[in-house]
Amino acid sequence: MTRANKALVIMAVAAFGLWGCTQGPTNGAGNVERIKALEAKCAKMEDDYRAVAATRDQLRKKLAAVEEERGQLRQELEQQQIVLKERDELRQQLNARTQERDTAQLQYDVLRKGIRSLLGQAENAGVVTPTQPVSAAPQAALAGKS
Repeated sequence: MTRANKALVIMAVAAFGLWGCTQGPTNGAGNVERIKALEAKCAKMEDDYRAVAATRDQLRKKLAAVEEERGQLRQELEQQQIVLKERDELRQQLNARTQERDTAQLQYDVLRKGIRSLLGQAENAGVVTPTQPVSAAPQAALAGKS
């Protein structure tokens, strides 16, 4: 075989190979159905995407509302904590004032009992019969005048 024959055989094989590759599957109707199926699937996925996007937007709105409510509740909680702190301080002040009042009342009672005791002693001292003669008092006054 000469070179020319070898080249001719290679050219023929290449031409038949190229012709075979261009033929591909002869199933043209199957490709159209497959394309339609893929387009339908794509359309369904787009619809699903739109539905998910709408749900996402609604959830974002709800999240914003919940965050706002959370902020309001936090402020209310802080106000309640302030009120509770003031209440505790007022209770402490009330307890202190009550203790002061009780102490003052006790001191007053002790003072009152002391005064009653002294009045009782003074009355008892006035009731006691004198042991010295009454005439002794004027003599002492006369003795100082002479």
